[in-house]
Amino acid sequence: MKYPKIRPVTAIPVKYSGKEMICVKDSSGLTENMIVIPRQVFFIICMLNGKNSVRDIQVAYMRTFGDMLFSDHIQKIIDDLDKNLFLEGRRFEAYRETLKTEFKKAPTRPFLHIGHEPHHGPARLKRELASYYSHPEGPSDRLPEIFRGDIKGIMLPHIDYMRGGPCYAWGYGAIETLEDVDTFIILGINHMGGDPLFSVTPKPFETPLGLMDTDRDFVEALIESCHQDLLEGEFYHRGEHSIELQTVWLRYVYAHKDDVKIVPVLCGNFDRFVAQGISPGQDPTVCDFVKGVKEATGALGRKVCLMASVDLSHIGPQFGDEHRVSQADLVNIRGADLETLRCVEALDTEGFWQNVARDANQRHICGLSAIYTLLSIIEAREGKLLKYSQWWDQQGRGCVSFASMVFCQ
Repeated sequence: MKYPKIRPVTAIPVKYSGKEMICVKDSSGLTENMIVIPRQVFFIICMLNGKNSVRDIQVAYMRTFGDMLFSDHIQKIIDDLDKNLFLEGRRFEAYRETLKTEFKKAPTRPFLHIGHEPHHGPARLKRELASYYSHPEGPSDRLPEIFRGDIKGIMLPHIDYMRGGPCYAWGYGAIETLEDVDTFIILGINHMGGDPLFSVTPKPFETPLGLMDTDRDFVEALIESCHQDLLEGEFYHRGEHSIELQTVWLRYVYAHKDDVKIVPVLCGNFDRFVAQGISPGQDPTVCDFVKGVKEATGALGRKVCLMASVDLSHIGPQFGDEHRVSQADLVNIRGADLETLRCVEALDTEGFWQNVARDANQRHICGLSAIYTLLSIIEAREGKLLKYSQWWDQQGRGCVSFASMVFCQ
């Protein structure tokens, strides 16, 4: 290929054999391939944008490092990346088509993301989840009595349990008081695509704790109510973690109740509306989906709880920012996040949108689309922030913030 292009990858600085290296892995979860490379090779990867030839890379490398790199060496790196499915092109397209065919035929959505250490085995996983309730940052017995009532919705993190477990526990501690529910509509985030804006799947989700079944009647009613093709992006569910993480915890909380089901929905990227300077509420596709959920809920008479599986700010070089994250940045981000969350607590849909859009979402709030959608659908009296948390790489490479919140009637 004359102008090779790297697929979306996640790059994490690591130490390997005492040397500073970069771990590169597939952001989409479509492959489990991972490589650990020196920074000079990562420089080459960053040049693979579909516009640079081997010669262009060679010239840029010399200008940056002052060394001559033979074209054969660059080509070998490109060939190795292609073999490992890190590049766009025929090899990866063929691989993806095979996965699509397999997923379409599969009766269930396979469990993918947290089936490795330290979440290995049902007993160990249950002990881990239980430990987050009694964690110093967990809820223990501190959940407010006001939410012993009718919970209509909840906002939860989708960061991994190791970093966000206690924050999850605050939200699920509230959910444990909610026994009268049939269906959780989980609004997850499609981290890999902006189109389509909304995607559903009728497939049950496999978890280490058993199958989390879907409300197929609700999914069918939703598809029927909407004028958009909600199954067009079904394949995105295969590798996306934001819904999977909730299915595991729901199966844990409702181990005694097999009739609780889910409606899995992936929300695409709303950055287009930020760029256009308009509210998503002006978009016919968004309005169609919101209307469809309300119609399906009314038609079926389900006792529904809306769930937004979201993280908040993502800052630092790991997320494309120039500067490392300082302690002062953590304070500033906390202040900005809490201001945003006050709009969510007030169920102020457009206030929330304007709060995030006014600086073009510089905090990279990845849960933007799901939070907006939840606020557009939910019929509640108020929201209440239960827990706000931040994960911070102490070397300043990144910070992710997240929260648990409930919405009550």
